[in-house]
Amino acid sequence: MGYSIIDILEKSVAIANKRKKLYIEISMQNNIPPAIKILSKVLVDNVDKTLVYYQKLKREVNADKTEKIDFAIYDKISFLVNQFNLRIYPIDATTPREFFSFSLYLEKEILALFLDIQGRLVTNTNDTGSSAYIILSDMIKTKSKLIHD
Repeated sequence: MGYSIIDILEKSVAIANKRKKLYIEISMQNNIPPAIKILSKVLVDNVDKTLVYYQKLKREVNADKTEKIDFAIYDKISFLVNQFNLRIYPIDATTPREFFSFSLYLEKEILALFLDIQGRLVTNTNDTGSSAYIILSDMIKTKSKLIHD
């Protein structure tokens, strides 16, 4: 059994689920301003849209025709994602601005992680045409658009 972009998409789903859980926990706190509660609920909706997008990508990938990822490369990617997940933790934001800055920072970190993963997948010039590279490019464009909007 080899690893493919489907496995990377699964890791992306895990990151999104962790963010969703974090935002839900924040929205349930009693001692935060109402604006932060509202913002956290909006961010949960955004994560839900992201999860739908990842599920759509997974459905579009043909498991039999997708290229396999070298075990050493996948192992490093898996390590990076696991380390990233350890860095997702709740903050004590007292203002909506602080909370928004935190969530924007988190989105930028996810974008950086996707760029790192994409770079690790390229070992020669032919790799830029692989399905994994193309799907990650689409994910990166989507994340960049989210950050800039």
